[in-house]
Amino acid sequence: MTEAVILGLTGSIGQTAVRGCKSFKDNIHICGASVHSRVEQALSVCLENNIPNLCITSDAPCPETDKIRIWRNLKEMLLSLKADVVLNGISGSEGLKASVTVMETSPVLALANKESVVMGGSLLFSYAREHNCKIIPVDSEHSAIDELILTQGRENVSSLVITASGGPFRNSKPEELENITAAQAVKHPTWNMGPKISIDSATLANKGLEVIEAHYLFNFPADKIEVVIHPQSVVHSMVRTTSGQVYAQMSPPDMVFPIMRALLLYKFPHEAGKALDFTNLNLSFSALDSERFPFVSDAFECVRLEGAYPTVYNTANEIAVDAFIRGKIKFTQIRSVVRKALDLSWSEKISSFDDIYEIQAKVKRQVVL
Repeated sequence: MTEAVILGLTGSIGQTAVRGCKSFKDNIHICGASVHSRVEQALSVCLENNIPNLCITSDAPCPETDKIRIWRNLKEMLLSLKADVVLNGISGSEGLKASVTVMETSPVLALANKESVVMGGSLLFSYAREHNCKIIPVDSEHSAIDELILTQGRENVSSLVITASGGPFRNSKPEELENITAAQAVKHPTWNMGPKISIDSATLANKGLEVIEAHYLFNFPADKIEVVIHPQSVVHSMVRTTSGQVYAQMSPPDMVFPIMRALLLYKFPHEAGKALDFTNLNLSFSALDSERFPFVSDAFECVRLEGAYPTVYNTANEIAVDAFIRGKIKFTQIRSVVRKALDLSWSEKISSFDDIYEIQAKVKRQVVL
């Protein structure tokens, strides 16, 4: 029986993980979880699914309960539970600190928090090696690439092809984007996600983050990574091999597949979700319009520059998206805010996680809305 901990229990990743674990109740047990603010909801999920430990990572009050042990320190809980795998489903840059804690305490980090890789870069993976912690990617695109590389052999893969749905506005005219509201931007055509990642998918900043993530996860340079528009979200990514052949990973757009692949440590005793139905299945692909989606080109630039640039890209985007949600800026201004931040000098050398946190603070001081 695999013992698992889910960080970010009430988020979309956490809730999908709970659903997946129900399907594999004879193979995996959720022994602990974390929540930041939605404590009542987390307690309800824990009671319903027999999760005996819950860490509250904020100062939010918690009702008294004798059925669940409440923790206020994540590291203490993880050290006590000694789980086989920890899923980091925390949203945003705060997830990096959680990833560091997991690497210090647990043998396997199932990583759904892409910001950990984008900001941590090569430092994250050297730290994982230092603590004998294996990182398994959970993003659907990177889980697919990971599977394809394992199948084909790293030496036989020449480049990576990351698919993008194009979001809800891929066919909108540029002038129509000016008055897009947050309510419209969070309505993704194929995925059910939280507001931040949904808006990132609408601007394709999320795909930019995935380009940076792929670079560090699989050690491919920018010129060996492609992005292609694929609205159906059935082909999650592809690899080109040295022979010229292309291999793809396909499944319905359901995060239960990559999540359970990581939590079960690659071992599926039975189907994780609904199998792909080829009846009336039409798949299409097209080139990315870099003028419509400049965030992806910005990300490739960050891959080439490395250093502090990926952290700046991520941090400035978080600030801009939050401002958009609060009605402070327009949808079309999100990228402008990030571009202005990237145009500043970020030659600082990143040699520790503290350096990353300092860069974040500096970006927050310098970003102009």
